[in-house]
Amino acid sequence: MPDKLEIIAKPCNSATCPTIYKDGQGRFFIQGTQLQATDRQDVALGEGEAIVEIDSTLLEALRSL
Repeated sequence: MPDKLEIIAKPCNSATCPTIYKDGQGRFFIQGTQLQATDRQDVALGEGEAIVEIDSTLLEALRSL
């Protein structure tokens, strides 16, 4: 379980918009729309894994990190 998450980038004021977080151990986490495994037959997902859509605004924020 990660430490308390700090918001690094968030393109809106809503609690449910895509967001990049960082914990106290230097790990990053992304909140976004999760795709179902059946949406992407070309990707093999392991147990507990998910594909998350990254908003273009967040992609720019990731590049600046």
